[in-house]
Amino acid sequence: MTHPRRDLSFTCSRRAFFRALFQESIVFRGSLQGGQGFRLSDLGNLPDPQLAPIKPMLNPDCEISVDQGHAWSRSKKAGSILRLFPTTKENTLTFDMFTGQHTLEEIGQHLARETGWDETRAFAHARDLFLSLVERQVCFPKDPPVPER
Repeated sequence: MTHPRRDLSFTCSRRAFFRALFQESIVFRGSLQGGQGFRLSDLGNLPDPQLAPIKPMLNPDCEISVDQGHAWSRSKKAGSILRLFPTTKENTLTFDMFTGQHTLEEIGQHLARETGWDETRAFAHARDLFLSLVERQVCFPKDPPVPER
């Protein structure tokens, strides 16, 4: 799974659109007051050093299940079902650490130890899975990314 480096795009319902618009206004207002103004769509363009300290966590609105060799997500509110990814060893090892407790860098290191991959490949896999799940609104960063200096 390779995720292209670009702005992340989101498909959403009208209700989700207005909720996202409200969130964007909060981010904008916070950036005017000196805070960090990051949007989820910005994550796809961030360099690896800024992504590495992010702690991925699951959207509490999503119920995750496994069926037919794939992980699936069902929105508790909308009821929509999405096929997320094949349940391969590397995907499962990575996804199981998206608890908000581990950074992408730590997840990559763990994946490298478990699979025998080099850390660069393992981090890229964790990053790509995370970004693909952010785009599907299944996952998000526990804390905002730190801007590059």
